[in-house]
Amino acid sequence: MILVTGASGFVGRHVVRELATSGTRVRAMVRTARGASVLEGIDCELVRGDVTDPASLRAAARGMRTIVHLVSIVEGSPATFERVMATGTGNLVEAARETAVRRIVLMSALGTGPGATVPYFRAKWAAEQAVSSSGVEHVVLRPSFVFGTDGGALPRFLRIARLAPVTPVIGPGTQRVQPIWVSDLVRAVALAVEAEESGAPVELGGPEAVTWSELWRRLKVALGTRRPALHVPFWLARGPAALFERMPPALLTRDQLRMLEGPDNVVTDGGASMRRLGLGDRVPLDEQLRRAVASQ
Repeated sequence: MILVTGASGFVGRHVVRELATSGTRVRAMVRTARGASVLEGIDCELVRGDVTDPASLRAAARGMRTIVHLVSIVEGSPATFERVMATGTGNLVEAARETAVRRIVLMSALGTGPGATVPYFRAKWAAEQAVSSSGVEHVVLRPSFVFGTDGGALPRFLRIARLAPVTPVIGPGTQRVQPIWVSDLVRAVALAVEAEESGAPVELGGPEAVTWSELWRRLKVALGTRRPALHVPFWLARGPAALFERMPPALLTRDQLRMLEGPDNVVTDGGASMRRLGLGDRVPLDEQLRRAVASQ
């Protein structure tokens, strides 16, 4: 039986559905009744739990063979990132040890590493360290941007491209991203549950790496709009970001600006770790955008 944490999130509900449909017995951990409601109709066992509550984690992990750990946040104070993602993963590792869990599959992120300064990436790195030093079998997955029709950043990008008189591109638009479709990410999770343990993280991205300018151009082509793009310098975007981050759900935060200013968010191993995992063909970017537009 597999425990999925963060089961009610964008990626989590896709993972739970895929595992359950394949015949795997799944225990889905949620924090609230509202979280449980998004899993309605999926054949899974629901359990209340919170990564900041070690006792609830021990109860959720009891009897599990594998934990797929998906709990993550994208905005908040540095202390909140630390409490939920770093300390929370440490709590999960302790629960796994105490309940004899054999494997942890951790969802991390491209962009993290020992020198990470952005709170999100720093917390992801701390989570990786907690899992890799746990003594429990583990596989670490590091995806680029995850695209889908029902969550993540892509629906927001679509609204902006459709409704804004000009398309705001933060910075020069030359940084590259490598979006992966959510169903491909879910396949990677399923493969990681059964794969041989690997010490190196698995870097995950779609078939194409593109600049932000090119991504916005293709998105507008998929929408059939010709609205012009407007490049907003990073320094000019910081003021609005400071305002937006006080109005949840935040359109943009200063931490996210720092992430955009950073290195390319693309796989660095030429896809070797994806091939090692067994993840072959993935949904091309233009097809990702077509599916997203068709779902609106």
